[in-house]
Amino acid sequence: MAVTVSLYDHTVKRFASGENSVSDTYKLKLLTAATFDATHTTLAATGGTEVANGNGYTTGGASLANVAVTTVTTNDAMFDADDVTWNASGGAITSSFGILYNDTDTNDPPVLFINFDGSQTAADGTPFKVVWNANGILSFTTT
Repeated sequence: MAVTVSLYDHTVKRFASGENSVSDTYKLKLLTAATFDATHTTLAATGGTEVANGNGYTTGGASLANVAVTTVTTNDAMFDADDVTWNASGGAITSSFGILYNDTDTNDPPVLFINFDGSQTAADGTPFKVVWNANGILSFTTT
């Protein structure tokens, strides 16, 4: 399985300028159908079909916990948070895509798009997990 993560064109600029702050609320929403366009600047523009509310999933997605931006080297920084888990209950949770977005800012600017490389399902009674890379959700370099 080859999961791919794609950034929106404005993402690094928003972190570098402070528009995306660690004190903001970030959410990960799951989708069953979606198309990535790096130029989208609002969550509404991203479209797609969100996983239905229920079975352990709540419309709008889950908030990220313990969000941090840390300095890795003089010019490198890393955005990270705890892994995200939904516990399927009363039925399965199935998703093919995810969008991480800033829920604090007006229009909920998207941060990144995840393609799970096909439909992923957590059966009733099991967790649907998004496990971030040990090196963080994303890293960026300023010059």
